[in-house]
Amino acid sequence: MKSLHLSITAGNLRSRKVHYYQLSSLRPTKTYVRELIFNVCRVENYFNVLDLFAGSGILSAESISRGAKSAHLVESDRSICNKISEEFNKLNIRNYEIHNKDVLKFLANESTNDYHMIYIDPPYNKQIIKEVYNLLAAKKFTKNNKYLYFEHSKQIEDASLLDLISVDYKIIKNLSIGGVSYTIAEKREK
Repeated sequence: MKSLHLSITAGNLRSRKVHYYQLSSLRPTKTYVRELIFNVCRVENYFNVLDLFAGSGILSAESISRGAKSAHLVESDRSICNKISEEFNKLNIRNYEIHNKDVLKFLANESTNDYHMIYIDPPYNKQIIKEVYNLLAAKKFTKNNKYLYFEHSKQIEDASLLDLISVDYKIIKNLSIGGVSYTIAEKREK
């Protein structure tokens, strides 16, 4: 299997590379989008990150490089999980856990729900962001959350998803580049 790489854009691991398998199901978040996310979302040293549909693991690597306390990555493909662990070990990243599980099953059974940044980036052929968000809210994952990021195919954009999220979050960025939509939301102060 061919391996490609991404460079971490900032922090103590800046310019270090994360390798990932070239698979049609993997679409790592592009460099300029990661820079946008982290220009908008200020990572604090107490942040716990939840990376759903982790793929290459680059969003968690960026978060840790920028000072996040820990990252929990959820990915259903065992070979991808093994590759993430291999890459994080090479980078001497130790403050992470990887969960080789289906995201919906993980959320339904997980008792730790104190995550400050949550990334949702399912395969584009899966229209499950709304289902994932509803489960996050029902299981109180959004209670102490500060930022929410999700990415999906522009073709399946669902205005009701933004309406649903806007109840508890302020949409900071919602843009489309090519066939992909990117949304960054910040939890509203109560």
